[in-house]
Amino acid sequence: MTTAPLTERESALARLADEDWDLLIIGGGVVGSGALLDATSRGLKAALIEQDDLAVGTSSRSSRLIHGGLRYLEDFRLQLVCEALAERSKLLALAPHLVKLERFLFPVYGWPLVHRAFMGAGLTLYDLLGAARDGGRAHHLGSDAVAELIPNIKRDGLRGGVTYSDGVEDDARFSIAVALTAIEQGATAVTRARVTDLLTDDRGAIAGLKVKDLVGGDEIEARTARVIDATGVWLGDPDARLGGSTMKLVPSRGSHLVFERERLPLKSGMTLRVPGRVLFIIPHPGVWLVGTTDVADEGAPDRPAPTLDEVDEILENVNNVLDADLTRDDAVGAFAGLRPLVGAPGGDTARVSREHTIHREDSGLVRVSGGKYTTYRLMARDAVDYVLEGDDPMPQSKTAGIPLLGAAPRERLDRLSAEIARDSGLDRERAAELVDRHGTRATDVVALGREQDLLRPLADDRTELEAEVAWAVERELALSLDDVLSRRMRLSMSRRDRGESLAAREAEIMGHRLGWDAARQATEVAQYRESARREYDVPAA
Repeated sequence: MTTAPLTERESALARLADEDWDLLIIGGGVVGSGALLDATSRGLKAALIEQDDLAVGTSSRSSRLIHGGLRYLEDFRLQLVCEALAERSKLLALAPHLVKLERFLFPVYGWPLVHRAFMGAGLTLYDLLGAARDGGRAHHLGSDAVAELIPNIKRDGLRGGVTYSDGVEDDARFSIAVALTAIEQGATAVTRARVTDLLTDDRGAIAGLKVKDLVGGDEIEARTARVIDATGVWLGDPDARLGGSTMKLVPSRGSHLVFERERLPLKSGMTLRVPGRVLFIIPHPGVWLVGTTDVADEGAPDRPAPTLDEVDEILENVNNVLDADLTRDDAVGAFAGLRPLVGAPGGDTARVSREHTIHREDSGLVRVSGGKYTTYRLMARDAVDYVLEGDDPMPQSKTAGIPLLGAAPRERLDRLSAEIARDSGLDRERAAELVDRHGTRATDVVALGREQDLLRPLADDRTELEAEVAWAVERELALSLDDVLSRRMRLSMSRRDRGESLAAREAEIMGHRLGWDAARQATEVAQYRESARREYDVPAA
Protein backbone atom coordinates (compact mmCIF):
# COMPACT_ATOMS: atom_id res chain seq x y z
CA MET A 1 0.00 0.00 0.00
CA THR A 2 1.32 3.42 -0.90
CA THR A 3 0.30 6.91 0.20
CA ALA A 4 2.69 8.80 -2.05
CA PRO A 5 0.00 11.27 -3.26
CA LEU A 6 -0.65 12.32 0.35
CA THR A 7 3.08 12.69 0.97
CA GLU A 8 3.35 14.94 -2.08
CA ARG A 9 0.41 16.98 -0.79
CA GLU A 10 2.07 17.39 2.61
CA SER A 11 5.21 18.62 0.86
CA ALA A 12 3.15 21.17 -1.08
CA LEU A 13 1.55 22.41 2.17
CA ALA A 14 4.98 22.70 3.77
CA ARG A 15 6.22 24.79 0.84
CA LEU A 16 3.14 26.96 1.12
CA ALA A 17 3.97 27.71 4.76
CA ASP A 18 7.76 27.92 4.53
CA GLU A 19 8.36 29.98 1.41
CA ASP A 20 7.65 33.51 0.24
CA TRP A 21 5.38 33.73 -2.80
CA ASP A 22 5.12 36.20 -5.65
CA LEU A 23 1.44 35.37 -6.02
CA LEU A 24 -1.22 33.24 -4.33
CA ILE A 25 -4.46 32.33 -6.09
CA ILE A 26 -7.66 31.31 -4.32
CA GLY A 27 -9.97 29.01 -6.29
CA GLY A 28 -9.23 25.96 -8.45
CA GLY A 29 -11.67 26.53 -11.29
CA VAL A 30 -10.57 27.21 -14.84
CA VAL A 31 -9.85 30.90 -14.18
CA GLY A 32 -7.81 30.23 -11.04
CA SER A 33 -5.91 27.42 -12.76
CA GLY A 34 -5.46 29.67 -15.79
CA ALA A 35 -4.01 32.42 -13.60
CA LEU A 36 -1.66 29.88 -12.02
CA LEU A 37 -0.37 28.83 -15.44
CA ASP A 38 -0.15 32.43 -16.64
CA ALA A 39 1.81 33.61 -13.59
CA THR A 40 4.14 30.61 -13.53
CA SER A 41 4.94 30.92 -17.22
CA ARG A 42 5.96 34.57 -16.60
CA GLY A 43 8.51 33.40 -14.04
CA LEU A 44 6.49 34.16 -10.92
CA LYS A 45 6.57 31.87 -7.92
CA ALA A 46 2.87 31.08 -7.66
CA ALA A 47 0.60 28.71 -5.75
CA LEU A 48 -3.10 27.88 -5.90
CA ILE A 49 -5.31 27.04 -2.91
CA GLU A 50 -8.66 25.27 -3.39
CA GLN A 51 -11.04 24.31 -0.59
CA ASP A 52 -12.45 21.28 -2.43
CA ASP A 53 -11.39 19.59 -5.69
CA LEU A 54 -10.11 21.21 -8.86
CA ALA A 55 -13.03 22.33 -11.09
CA VAL A 56 -15.57 21.31 -8.45
CA GLY A 57 -17.84 24.30 -9.07
CA THR A 58 -18.91 26.11 -12.22
CA SER A 59 -15.92 24.81 -14.18
CA SER A 60 -17.33 21.26 -14.23
CA ARG A 61 -20.97 22.27 -14.73
CA SER A 62 -21.00 24.22 -17.99
CA SER A 63 -22.51 23.37 -21.36
CA ARG A 64 -19.14 21.85 -22.41
CA LEU A 65 -18.84 24.41 -25.22
CA ILE A 66 -15.83 26.36 -26.40
CA HIS A 67 -17.96 28.60 -28.53
CA GLY A 68 -17.71 31.84 -30.38
CA GLY A 69 -20.73 33.45 -28.77
CA LEU A 70 -23.09 33.21 -31.73
CA ARG A 71 -26.05 34.31 -29.63
CA TYR A 72 -24.29 37.54 -28.62
CA LEU A 73 -24.64 38.77 -32.20
CA GLU A 74 -28.29 39.39 -31.40
CA ASP A 75 -27.24 42.13 -28.98
CA PHE A 76 -24.52 43.39 -31.35
CA ARG A 77 -21.78 42.49 -28.86
CA LEU A 78 -19.27 42.12 -31.67
CA GLN A 79 -16.17 42.57 -29.52
CA LEU A 80 -17.25 39.70 -27.26
CA VAL A 81 -17.86 37.49 -30.31
CA CYS A 82 -14.47 38.37 -31.84
CA GLU A 83 -12.74 37.63 -28.53
CA ALA A 84 -14.52 34.32 -28.13
CA LEU A 85 -13.80 33.21 -31.69
CA ALA A 86 -10.12 34.13 -31.38
CA GLU A 87 -9.86 32.17 -28.13
CA ARG A 88 -11.69 29.21 -29.66
CA SER A 89 -9.06 29.06 -32.40
CA LYS A 90 -6.26 29.20 -29.84
CA LEU A 91 -7.74 26.44 -27.69
CA LEU A 92 -8.28 24.18 -30.69
CA ALA A 93 -4.56 24.55 -31.35
CA LEU A 94 -3.34 24.42 -27.72
CA ALA A 95 -5.48 21.46 -26.64
CA PRO A 96 -6.58 19.43 -29.69
CA HIS A 97 -7.01 16.33 -27.52
CA LEU A 98 -9.55 18.13 -25.35
CA VAL A 99 -11.29 20.57 -27.74
CA LYS A 100 -12.94 19.51 -30.99
CA LEU A 101 -15.21 21.12 -33.55
CA GLU A 102 -18.70 19.66 -33.81
CA ARG A 103 -21.46 20.53 -36.25
CA PHE A 104 -24.67 22.11 -34.99
CA LEU A 105 -27.93 22.58 -36.81
CA PHE A 106 -30.05 25.67 -36.33
CA PRO A 107 -33.54 24.81 -37.70
CA VAL A 108 -35.56 27.63 -39.25
CA TYR A 109 -39.32 27.76 -38.80
CA GLY A 110 -41.92 30.29 -39.88
CA TRP A 111 -41.82 32.83 -42.66
CA PRO A 112 -38.80 31.78 -44.72
CA LEU A 113 -37.58 35.13 -45.97
CA VAL A 114 -37.54 36.72 -42.52
CA HIS A 115 -36.03 33.88 -40.50
CA ARG A 116 -33.58 32.63 -43.10
CA ALA A 117 -32.38 36.13 -43.90
CA PHE A 118 -31.85 36.88 -40.22
CA MET A 119 -30.01 33.63 -39.57
CA GLY A 120 -28.10 33.83 -42.81
CA ALA A 121 -26.88 37.36 -42.10
CA GLY A 122 -25.92 36.44 -38.54
CA LEU A 123 -23.97 33.35 -39.49
CA THR A 124 -22.28 35.08 -42.42
CA LEU A 125 -21.11 37.74 -39.96
CA TYR A 126 -20.06 34.94 -37.59
CA ASP A 127 -17.89 33.48 -40.36
CA LEU A 128 -16.43 36.88 -41.22
CA LEU A 129 -15.59 37.59 -37.57
CA GLY A 130 -13.48 34.45 -37.41
CA ALA A 131 -15.56 31.26 -37.30
CA ALA A 132 -14.57 30.21 -40.81
CA ARG A 133 -10.83 30.11 -40.02
CA ASP A 134 -11.31 26.94 -37.96
CA GLY A 135 -12.94 25.13 -40.84
CA GLY A 136 -16.46 25.61 -39.57
CA ARG A 137 -18.10 27.71 -42.27
CA ALA A 138 -21.91 27.89 -42.11
CA HIS A 139 -24.08 26.15 -44.73
CA HIS A 140 -27.75 26.61 -45.59
CA LEU A 141 -29.91 23.50 -45.87
CA GLY A 142 -33.37 22.87 -47.23
CA SER A 143 -36.01 21.15 -45.12
CA ASP A 144 -35.32 17.69 -46.62
CA ALA A 145 -31.61 17.94 -45.83
CA VAL A 146 -32.46 19.05 -42.30
CA ALA A 147 -34.69 15.99 -41.88
CA GLU A 148 -31.82 13.74 -42.96
CA LEU A 149 -29.68 15.11 -40.13
CA ILE A 150 -32.54 15.20 -37.62
CA PRO A 151 -34.91 12.34 -38.57
CA ASN A 152 -37.48 13.10 -35.86
CA ILE A 153 -37.64 16.87 -36.39
CA LYS A 154 -41.16 18.27 -36.69
CA ARG A 155 -41.75 19.26 -40.31
CA ASP A 156 -44.75 21.54 -39.81
CA GLY A 157 -43.53 25.06 -40.62
CA LEU A 158 -39.93 23.91 -41.14
CA ARG A 159 -38.29 26.08 -43.82
CA GLY A 160 -34.80 24.64 -43.66
CA GLY A 161 -31.84 25.30 -41.43
CA VAL A 162 -28.25 26.39 -41.11
CA THR A 163 -25.34 24.27 -39.98
CA TYR A 164 -22.29 25.74 -38.29
CA SER A 165 -19.44 24.45 -36.14
CA ASP A 166 -18.45 25.15 -32.56
CA GLY A 167 -15.98 23.74 -30.09
CA VAL A 168 -16.93 21.10 -27.52
CA GLU A 169 -14.90 19.79 -24.61
CA ASP A 170 -15.06 18.15 -21.20
CA ASP A 171 -14.94 21.21 -18.97
CA ALA A 172 -13.68 19.41 -15.85
CA ARG A 173 -10.89 17.58 -17.65
CA PHE A 174 -9.91 20.78 -19.44
CA SER A 175 -9.72 22.76 -16.20
CA ILE A 176 -7.68 20.04 -14.52
CA ALA A 177 -5.33 19.93 -17.52
CA VAL A 178 -4.71 23.68 -17.15
CA ALA A 179 -3.75 23.22 -13.48
CA LEU A 180 -1.55 20.21 -14.23
CA THR A 181 0.22 22.13 -16.98
CA ALA A 182 1.01 24.87 -14.46
CA ILE A 183 2.32 22.29 -11.97
CA GLU A 184 4.47 20.76 -14.70
CA GLN A 185 6.02 24.22 -15.16
CA GLY A 186 6.85 24.52 -11.47
CA ALA A 187 3.68 25.84 -9.84
CA THR A 188 2.24 24.55 -6.57
CA ALA A 189 -1.42 23.61 -6.09
CA VAL A 190 -3.09 22.38 -2.90
CA THR A 191 -6.67 21.12 -2.75
CA ARG A 192 -8.77 20.53 0.39
CA ALA A 193 -7.28 23.66 1.93
CA ARG A 194 -9.48 26.62 2.87
CA VAL A 195 -8.38 30.24 3.02
CA THR A 196 -9.86 31.55 6.27
CA ASP A 197 -8.54 35.11 6.39
CA LEU A 198 -6.18 37.70 4.97
CA LEU A 199 -2.94 38.61 6.70
CA THR A 200 -2.27 42.34 6.54
CA ASP A 201 0.53 44.68 7.52
CA ASP A 202 0.31 47.88 9.61
CA ARG A 203 -1.07 49.78 6.60
CA GLY A 204 -3.82 47.20 5.97
CA ALA A 205 -2.10 45.86 2.85
CA ILE A 206 -1.96 42.13 2.08
CA ALA A 207 0.88 40.27 3.75
CA GLY A 208 -0.38 36.72 3.25
CA LEU A 209 -3.20 34.25 3.83
CA LYS A 210 -4.37 32.08 6.71
CA VAL A 211 -5.02 28.57 5.42
CA LYS A 212 -6.66 25.57 7.11
CA ASP A 213 -5.72 22.09 5.89
CA LEU A 214 -9.07 20.29 5.64
CA VAL A 215 -7.39 16.86 5.56
CA GLY A 216 -4.98 17.07 8.49
CA GLY A 217 -6.61 19.96 10.37
CA ASP A 218 -3.48 22.11 10.70
CA GLU A 219 -3.54 25.86 10.17
CA ILE A 220 -0.71 27.58 8.34
CA GLU A 221 0.20 31.05 7.15
CA ALA A 222 1.33 31.68 3.58
CA ARG A 223 3.32 34.84 2.89
CA THR A 224 2.71 37.04 -0.13
CA ALA A 225 1.91 40.63 -1.07
CA ARG A 226 -0.26 39.60 -4.03
CA VAL A 227 -3.48 37.58 -4.05
CA ILE A 228 -6.04 36.84 -6.76
CA ASP A 229 -9.52 35.76 -5.66
CA ALA A 230 -10.83 33.54 -8.46
CA THR A 231 -13.53 31.83 -6.42
CA GLY A 232 -16.35 32.70 -8.85
CA VAL A 233 -19.77 32.50 -7.22
CA TRP A 234 -18.13 32.08 -3.80
CA LEU A 235 -16.80 35.61 -4.19
CA GLY A 236 -20.16 36.97 -3.10
CA ASP A 237 -20.51 34.65 -0.09
CA PRO A 238 -22.45 36.50 2.62
CA ASP A 239 -19.99 35.53 5.36
CA ALA A 240 -17.85 38.51 4.27
CA ARG A 241 -14.85 36.25 3.92
CA LEU A 242 -11.61 38.09 3.20
CA GLY A 243 -13.12 41.41 4.16
CA GLY A 244 -16.18 41.12 1.98
CA SER A 245 -16.47 41.95 -1.70
CA THR A 246 -17.42 45.29 -3.20
CA MET A 247 -18.23 43.52 -6.49
CA LYS A 248 -21.94 42.93 -7.09
CA LEU A 249 -22.51 39.35 -8.14
CA VAL A 250 -25.62 38.14 -9.96
CA PRO A 251 -25.38 34.32 -9.90
CA SER A 252 -27.30 32.71 -12.73
CA ARG A 253 -28.19 29.00 -12.67
CA GLY A 254 -27.81 27.02 -15.87
CA SER A 255 -29.31 23.52 -15.82
CA HIS A 256 -28.98 20.61 -18.24
CA LEU A 257 -30.52 17.21 -18.83
CA VAL A 258 -28.54 14.19 -20.04
CA PHE A 259 -29.93 11.63 -22.50
CA GLU A 260 -28.46 8.47 -23.96
CA ARG A 261 -27.55 8.82 -27.62
CA GLU A 262 -30.07 6.16 -28.65
CA ARG A 263 -32.97 8.13 -27.20
CA LEU A 264 -32.35 11.01 -29.61
CA PRO A 265 -31.29 9.62 -33.01
CA LEU A 266 -29.62 12.83 -34.22
CA LYS A 267 -26.73 13.09 -36.66
CA SER A 268 -25.78 16.58 -35.47
CA GLY A 269 -25.89 18.75 -32.42
CA MET A 270 -28.67 21.36 -32.41
CA THR A 271 -29.21 24.98 -31.45
CA LEU A 272 -32.85 25.84 -30.76
CA ARG A 273 -34.25 29.34 -30.46
CA VAL A 274 -36.41 29.65 -27.35
CA PRO A 275 -37.88 32.79 -25.77
CA GLY A 276 -35.05 35.10 -24.70
CA ARG A 277 -32.17 32.73 -25.39
CA VAL A 278 -31.06 29.55 -27.15
CA LEU A 279 -31.11 25.91 -26.10
CA PHE A 280 -28.37 23.47 -27.15
CA ILE A 281 -28.38 19.73 -27.78
CA ILE A 282 -24.68 19.02 -27.38
CA PRO A 283 -22.80 15.82 -28.26
CA HIS A 284 -20.78 14.34 -25.39
CA PRO A 285 -19.21 10.85 -25.25
CA GLY A 286 -22.12 8.40 -25.11
CA VAL A 287 -24.78 11.01 -24.33
CA TRP A 288 -26.50 14.23 -25.36
CA LEU A 289 -26.43 17.25 -23.05
CA VAL A 290 -29.54 19.41 -23.38
CA GLY A 291 -29.61 22.91 -21.92
CA THR A 292 -29.22 25.47 -20.64
CA THR A 293 -31.51 27.55 -18.52
CA ASP A 294 -30.75 31.04 -17.22
CA VAL A 295 -32.34 31.66 -13.82
CA ALA A 296 -31.30 34.00 -11.02
CA ASP A 297 -30.01 32.00 -8.06
CA GLU A 298 -29.49 33.49 -4.61
CA GLY A 299 -28.90 30.20 -2.80
CA ALA A 300 -25.68 28.79 -1.39
CA PRO A 301 -23.04 28.38 -4.11
CA ASP A 302 -22.06 24.87 -3.05
CA ARG A 303 -23.12 22.19 -5.54
CA PRO A 304 -26.40 23.45 -7.04
CA ALA A 305 -29.01 21.16 -8.62
CA PRO A 306 -31.70 21.72 -11.28
CA THR A 307 -35.24 22.50 -10.23
CA LEU A 308 -38.32 20.66 -11.42
CA ASP A 309 -39.49 23.76 -13.30
CA GLU A 310 -36.20 23.93 -15.23
CA VAL A 311 -36.41 20.26 -16.15
CA ASP A 312 -39.94 20.65 -17.46
CA GLU A 313 -38.96 23.80 -19.36
CA ILE A 314 -36.13 21.97 -21.14
CA LEU A 315 -38.36 19.02 -22.00
CA GLU A 316 -41.09 21.29 -23.37
CA ASN A 317 -38.66 23.25 -25.56
CA VAL A 318 -37.15 20.09 -27.06
CA ASN A 319 -40.52 18.41 -27.59
CA ASN A 320 -41.73 21.53 -29.42
CA VAL A 321 -39.11 20.89 -32.12
CA LEU A 322 -38.50 17.12 -32.03
CA ASP A 323 -41.10 14.40 -32.28
CA ALA A 324 -39.52 12.69 -29.28
CA ASP A 325 -42.10 12.83 -26.45
CA LEU A 326 -39.30 13.17 -23.91
CA THR A 327 -40.22 12.80 -20.25
CA ARG A 328 -38.28 13.08 -17.03
CA ASP A 329 -37.91 9.29 -17.02
CA ASP A 330 -35.98 9.43 -20.30
CA ALA A 331 -33.19 11.55 -18.83
CA VAL A 332 -30.32 9.56 -17.31
CA GLY A 333 -29.06 12.54 -15.34
CA ALA A 334 -29.22 16.27 -14.73
CA PHE A 335 -26.86 18.93 -13.46
CA ALA A 336 -26.67 22.65 -12.79
CA GLY A 337 -23.94 25.25 -12.61
CA LEU A 338 -23.86 28.86 -11.44
CA ARG A 339 -22.56 31.61 -13.70
CA PRO A 340 -20.66 34.21 -11.62
CA LEU A 341 -22.05 37.23 -13.47
CA VAL A 342 -21.27 40.76 -12.39
CA GLY A 343 -24.06 43.35 -12.45
CA ALA A 344 -26.99 44.83 -10.61
CA PRO A 345 -29.21 42.29 -8.81
CA GLY A 346 -32.72 41.72 -10.12
CA GLY A 347 -34.12 41.45 -13.62
CA ASP A 348 -33.36 39.04 -16.44
CA THR A 349 -30.00 37.31 -15.95
CA ALA A 350 -29.89 36.47 -19.66
CA ARG A 351 -29.27 40.19 -20.26
CA VAL A 352 -26.45 40.53 -17.74
CA SER A 353 -23.06 41.05 -19.40
CA ARG A 354 -20.88 37.97 -19.99
CA GLU A 355 -17.74 40.11 -20.00
CA HIS A 356 -15.38 39.70 -17.09
CA THR A 357 -14.65 42.23 -14.36
CA ILE A 358 -11.46 42.69 -12.35
CA HIS A 359 -11.46 44.76 -9.17
CA ARG A 360 -8.89 45.64 -6.52
CA GLU A 361 -10.05 45.90 -2.90
CA ASP A 362 -8.51 48.42 -0.48
CA SER A 363 -6.27 45.67 0.90
CA GLY A 364 -4.78 45.06 -2.55
CA LEU A 365 -6.74 41.83 -3.04
CA VAL A 366 -7.59 41.42 -6.73
CA ARG A 367 -10.92 39.80 -7.55
CA VAL A 368 -11.95 38.47 -10.96
CA SER A 369 -15.42 37.31 -11.94
CA GLY A 370 -17.91 37.19 -14.81
CA GLY A 371 -16.76 36.15 -18.24
CA LYS A 372 -17.18 32.93 -20.21
CA TYR A 373 -15.44 29.60 -20.02
CA THR A 374 -14.18 30.12 -23.58
CA THR A 375 -12.33 33.30 -22.61
CA TYR A 376 -10.85 31.97 -19.36
CA ARG A 377 -7.30 32.53 -20.64
CA LEU A 378 -7.98 36.23 -21.22
CA MET A 379 -9.54 36.54 -17.76
CA ALA A 380 -6.50 34.89 -16.20
CA ARG A 381 -4.09 37.04 -18.21
CA ASP A 382 -5.88 40.26 -17.31
CA ALA A 383 -6.01 39.32 -13.61
CA VAL A 384 -2.27 38.64 -13.49
CA ASP A 385 -1.59 41.87 -15.44
CA TYR A 386 -3.71 43.72 -12.90
CA VAL A 387 -1.93 42.28 -9.89
CA LEU A 388 1.47 43.14 -11.45
CA GLU A 389 0.45 46.69 -12.32
CA GLY A 390 3.35 49.05 -11.62
CA ASP A 391 6.08 46.48 -12.10
CA ASP A 392 8.75 47.74 -14.48
CA PRO A 393 9.34 45.80 -16.56
CA MET A 394 6.16 43.76 -16.35
CA PRO A 395 6.68 40.16 -17.54
CA GLN A 396 4.25 39.45 -20.37
CA SER A 397 1.72 36.64 -20.64
CA LYS A 398 2.91 33.58 -22.58
CA THR A 399 -0.12 31.32 -22.43
CA ALA A 400 -1.21 32.02 -26.02
CA GLY A 401 1.68 29.77 -27.04
CA ILE A 402 1.69 27.13 -24.29
CA PRO A 403 0.04 23.80 -25.24
CA LEU A 404 -1.79 22.04 -22.44
CA LEU A 405 -0.34 18.84 -21.04
CA GLY A 406 -0.85 15.98 -23.51
CA ALA A 407 -1.37 18.21 -26.56
CA ALA A 408 -0.15 17.20 -30.02
CA PRO A 409 -1.35 17.74 -33.60
CA ARG A 410 -4.55 15.89 -34.36
CA GLU A 411 -2.82 13.65 -36.88
CA ARG A 412 -0.32 12.50 -34.25
CA LEU A 413 -3.10 11.85 -31.75
CA ASP A 414 -4.96 9.70 -34.28
CA ARG A 415 -1.79 7.69 -34.96
CA LEU A 416 -1.27 7.29 -31.23
CA SER A 417 -4.80 5.89 -30.83
CA ALA A 418 -4.09 3.28 -33.52
CA GLU A 419 -0.75 2.37 -31.89
CA ILE A 420 -2.32 1.96 -28.44
CA ALA A 421 -5.09 -0.22 -29.86
CA ARG A 422 -2.52 -2.38 -31.67
CA ASP A 423 -0.07 -2.76 -28.79
CA SER A 424 -2.42 -2.93 -25.76
CA GLY A 425 -5.25 -5.10 -27.00
CA LEU A 426 -7.79 -2.32 -26.38
CA ASP A 427 -10.42 -1.83 -29.06
CA ARG A 428 -10.16 1.25 -31.26
CA GLU A 429 -12.99 3.14 -29.55
CA ARG A 430 -11.49 2.74 -26.08
CA ALA A 431 -8.03 3.67 -27.35
CA ALA A 432 -9.36 6.76 -29.16
CA GLU A 433 -11.31 8.03 -26.16
CA LEU A 434 -8.35 7.35 -23.88
CA VAL A 435 -6.27 9.64 -26.10
CA ASP A 436 -9.06 12.23 -26.14
CA ARG A 437 -8.98 12.31 -22.34
CA HIS A 438 -5.20 12.27 -21.83
CA GLY A 439 -3.55 13.18 -25.13
CA THR A 440 0.00 11.92 -25.47
CA ARG A 441 -0.03 10.94 -21.80
CA ALA A 442 -2.36 8.06 -22.74
CA THR A 443 0.76 5.95 -23.29
CA ASP A 444 1.76 6.59 -19.66
CA VAL A 445 -1.73 5.57 -18.50
CA VAL A 446 -1.42 2.33 -20.48
CA ALA A 447 2.06 1.71 -19.05
CA LEU A 448 0.71 2.19 -15.51
CA GLY A 449 -2.13 -0.20 -16.33
CA ARG A 450 0.28 -2.89 -17.48
CA GLU A 451 2.55 -2.37 -14.46
CA GLN A 452 -0.27 -2.55 -11.91
CA ASP A 453 -2.56 -5.03 -13.71
CA LEU A 454 -5.22 -2.39 -14.27
CA LEU A 455 -5.51 -2.48 -18.06
CA ARG A 456 -9.18 -3.42 -17.91
CA PRO A 457 -12.29 -1.38 -18.71
CA LEU A 458 -14.32 -0.27 -15.71
CA ALA A 459 -17.33 -1.98 -17.29
CA ASP A 460 -18.29 -3.55 -20.61
CA ASP A 461 -20.26 -0.45 -21.59
CA ARG A 462 -17.55 2.06 -20.62
CA THR A 463 -14.37 3.19 -22.35
CA GLU A 464 -12.61 4.20 -19.13
CA LEU A 465 -9.91 1.91 -17.74
CA GLU A 466 -9.19 0.89 -14.16
CA ALA A 467 -5.75 2.38 -14.73
CA GLU A 468 -7.35 5.81 -15.05
CA VAL A 469 -8.58 5.57 -11.46
CA ALA A 470 -5.02 5.01 -10.24
CA TRP A 471 -3.77 7.73 -12.60
CA ALA A 472 -6.31 10.21 -11.21
CA VAL A 473 -4.91 9.69 -7.72
CA GLU A 474 -1.23 9.51 -8.62
CA ARG A 475 -1.11 12.24 -11.28
CA GLU A 476 -4.32 14.32 -11.20
CA LEU A 477 -4.72 15.30 -7.50
CA ALA A 478 -7.87 13.21 -6.91
CA LEU A 479 -8.46 12.60 -3.19
CA SER A 480 -12.05 11.31 -3.02
CA LEU A 481 -14.29 8.94 -4.92
CA ASP A 482 -16.40 11.92 -5.97
CA ASP A 483 -13.31 13.55 -7.53
CA VAL A 484 -12.89 10.57 -9.85
CA LEU A 485 -16.47 9.60 -10.64
CA SER A 486 -17.88 13.12 -10.99
CA ARG A 487 -15.05 15.11 -12.58
CA ARG A 488 -12.37 12.87 -14.06
CA MET A 489 -14.74 10.25 -15.52
CA ARG A 490 -18.18 11.94 -15.45
CA LEU A 491 -19.98 8.71 -14.53
CA SER A 492 -22.21 10.53 -12.05
CA MET A 493 -23.71 12.51 -14.91
CA SER A 494 -23.85 9.93 -17.69
CA ARG A 495 -25.07 6.74 -15.97
CA ARG A 496 -28.54 6.25 -14.59
CA ASP A 497 -27.12 4.56 -11.50
CA ARG A 498 -24.66 7.49 -11.02
CA GLY A 499 -21.81 4.94 -11.35
CA GLU A 500 -22.71 3.28 -8.03
CA SER A 501 -22.24 -0.23 -9.45
CA LEU A 502 -18.59 0.63 -10.10
CA ALA A 503 -17.96 2.65 -6.97
CA ALA A 504 -16.75 -0.16 -4.71
CA ARG A 505 -14.06 -1.26 -7.18
CA GLU A 506 -12.93 2.32 -7.76
CA ALA A 507 -12.76 2.91 -4.02
CA GLU A 508 -10.61 -0.20 -3.69
CA ILE A 509 -8.17 1.04 -6.36
CA MET A 510 -8.04 4.50 -4.76
CA GLY A 511 -7.74 3.05 -1.28
CA HIS A 512 -4.60 1.16 -2.23
CA ARG A 513 -2.92 4.49 -3.03
CA LEU A 514 -4.42 6.65 -0.28
CA GLY A 515 -4.24 4.24 2.66
CA TRP A 516 -7.99 3.61 2.94
CA ASP A 517 -9.03 0.52 4.90
CA ALA A 518 -12.27 -1.33 4.13
CA ALA A 519 -14.30 0.89 6.44
CA ARG A 520 -12.98 4.08 4.82
CA GLN A 521 -13.70 2.66 1.37
CA ALA A 522 -17.29 1.92 2.40
CA THR A 523 -17.62 5.46 3.79
CA GLU A 524 -16.37 6.94 0.50
CA VAL A 525 -18.94 4.89 -1.43
CA ALA A 526 -21.77 5.98 0.88
CA GLN A 527 -20.74 9.66 0.77
CA TYR A 528 -20.45 9.53 -3.00
CA ARG A 529 -23.88 7.89 -3.35
CA GLU A 530 -25.51 10.66 -1.31
CA SER A 531 -23.82 13.56 -3.11
CA ALA A 532 -24.26 12.10 -6.61
CA ARG A 533 -27.97 11.47 -6.11
CA ARG A 534 -28.46 14.98 -4.75
CA GLU A 535 -26.54 16.72 -7.53
CA TYR A 536 -27.16 14.60 -10.62
CA ASP A 537 -30.52 12.82 -10.22
CA VAL A 538 -33.39 14.18 -12.28
CA PRO A 539 -35.77 15.90 -9.82
CA ALA A 540 -39.11 14.20 -9.45
CA ALA A 541 -42.50 15.77 -8.86
